[in-house]
Amino acid sequence: MRTLLMVSAVLLISTTCLDAQPAEPYVGLYADAGHSVMSVYNTGGFMPFELWIWWLPSQHGLITMEFKLTYPSNVIAILVTRNPDLMIVLDECIGYLCPMFQTCHIDWVWSHHQTCYLTSAVPGFVEIGPSPYASAVLAANCELGYPIEEVIVLNNLALNQEGAIAVELQSWGAIRNLYR
Repeated sequence: MRTLLMVSAVLLISTTCLDAQPAEPYVGLYADAGHSVMSVYNTGGFMPFELWIWWLPSQHGLITMEFKLTYPSNVIAILVTRNPDLMIVLDECIGYLCPMFQTCHIDWVWSHHQTCYLTSAVPGFVEIGPSPYASAVLAANCELGYPIEEVIVLNNLALNQEGAIAVELQSWGAIRNLYR
């Protein structure tokens, strides 16, 4: 009886965890390691800030992604640190470098961390978008054959203005569940 209760509890917990994973993968740009700060403000001069790329895998996991960052003219992007679990592979993307994790990820994970400088108080965004060879930000999940999924951009990093979560396609309840 005790074994049956334990098995039932494990099944309930694992089912609850699977339900918490979104159907689609998400990506967001943040100014902190906790993926909660979406805005950076220039307080004068060459102001340093951190840029983090955080991914939330779909219910099928995350193994690799294809994307491009664009910076406004008042951002100087310098030192890039990649997650130690990342390796860079030359893909079929016609010479485009695509990062790939060595292991499958099923929860929030950062891929890159970059030190940047904000040189003025002009509003703008550091944006994540599709690579030159794709029409959307893409990710490969961990299922057999590594199927490709379109990634929903949750937010870009706002400069000298308030950042916001993109919610056009999602309900607030679905967005809140991403942060649990």
